[in-house]
Amino acid sequence: MIITRKKAKTDLANELQAKSALKHGVCGVSMREFAEVESRVEQGGESGHWPTSIQELSEGERLVLWAFRRWVSGREHLPMLAREFDRQFRQSEARPALIALDAALAGLTRHARRTIVYHQPCCACLGADEVCLISIVAALQNDATTAARAMAQWLVRSEGVDGFITALDDFADCLTGSGHDLPYRTRPRSTARPARPVALLVH
Repeated sequence: MIITRKKAKTDLANELQAKSALKHGVCGVSMREFAEVESRVEQGGESGHWPTSIQELSEGERLVLWAFRRWVSGREHLPMLAREFDRQFRQSEARPALIALDAALAGLTRHARRTIVYHQPCCACLGADEVCLISIVAALQNDATTAARAMAQWLVRSEGVDGFITALDDFADCLTGSGHDLPYRTRPRSTARPARPVALLVH
């Protein structure tokens, strides 16, 4: 079930879905919710470990996470997001990066398969959905499109995958062009049965 959080509009998009599928998460979220996509992710990544806290993230991963959290936190955060993109991206890529991220997250809001859980902007915890988003961007940077699409299907319904991936691919290109390369991680094989994704409580 998709839980309505609030209506939102941005200066970059003409219209967003009135019902939001985004919700604050709780600290200490287990990565086991993300395990069900493992069997569809291509092998050959840099690491076999999914991060569980911000301290484990690279600089590029932190930028993606911070941008995601600011965007979903409300329209009042957009000026801060735009200023940070001006600082983090090359001049020619700052606005395209912001437009691409806006398109991707608008698509996520519109086509979310379930409630998407995120943390407060300054929280040190990581949720499974946040790690999934970071991992999709990393996969696209490394031309692992099959893996990116498999992970995207965990977040969005089938009719929204193409638009979501296209926008995130544009965002990933902007990140690469500005020197923000994300490590492409893969998960070790496991025989454990994956847990069903759940909606989490508010902070």
